[in-house]
Amino acid sequence: MTTIRQISFKVPPGLWSSFKEQADSLFLARAPFLDHMISKEVLELRVDLDARRLSLKAKRHISGELKRQGAKSVNIEVREETASALNDAVRDHNLVRDAFICRLIIFLRSSDALLKYLEVPREAGGRLFGGGLEKMPASPLKAMEAVRDDPLFYVRHYVRENWQCGIYDVALPKSHDWAACWLDDKEVPGTRAHREDQKVMAEMFDALEVESFSKRSVGKKGVKK
Repeated sequence: MTTIRQISFKVPPGLWSSFKEQADSLFLARAPFLDHMISKEVLELRVDLDARRLSLKAKRHISGELKRQGAKSVNIEVREETASALNDAVRDHNLVRDAFICRLIIFLRSSDALLKYLEVPREAGGRLFGGGLEKMPASPLKAMEAVRDDPLFYVRHYVRENWQCGIYDVALPKSHDWAACWLDDKEVPGTRAHREDQKVMAEMFDALEVESFSKRSVGKKGVKK
């Protein structure tokens, strides 16, 4: 007999409302669907992150950014094995569990804005559909089964092709740090790595400015009156 347990996670109200509306329009039972997706995507998460663990400061930063979104608590029922697999991944990678679930929902929705940002085609088909990707069954129910088994197949493929990483470590806009599964410390404000990275960037900018000024000065001297 399958053991069911309740888990809770925090998600920005706007994201949950949009997901809920789409799921309802597709007649999806949200809890079983998320249970299925979490159990599958935890494995993909582990592949993407490999042996990496968030630092304590990165974890605090992500949690703080999620809180700033006014995230609200949502409760769903999942299988015991799903909850255990999720907890193991959170422990091994020092994740913000809510951020992982938020990111999963973001990619399940794959808004036009997200696809454009990641340079992923809005449609899988036609000439863009080559490259060894699996074909979609013509049978409607079999097509639904294919999508059910791996809804993120096409988006995952294009992200790996474009960015040589997975959907759980690809960089999203800084405004979406609240949905990060991985952030290097140099991307986390207040860390030593971030300060050093900013210093290097500033020195590079100053060097480019000096070089540009020198070229302009030489150009003016070389102009004949």
